[in-house]
Amino acid sequence: MIKLLELAGFAAIGGTIYAFLGMMDNPYKWHVFWACAGVAVGVIWYRKRLRDRMKKP
Repeated sequence: MIKLLELAGFAAIGGTIYAFLGMMDNPYKWHVFWACAGVAVGVIWYRKRLRDRMKKP
């Protein structure tokens, strides 16, 4: 599960970078940029929640 989340996070970060660099000529990539950025933040938040849950006795 953690490896799957890492792959999803890397893909989201890659999509964010690709959309940001490609936004110079296409204004429709803003949707891709914000969606990928939201997914990356969601994965980070979810993994932090899992780690905190595992540490509690």
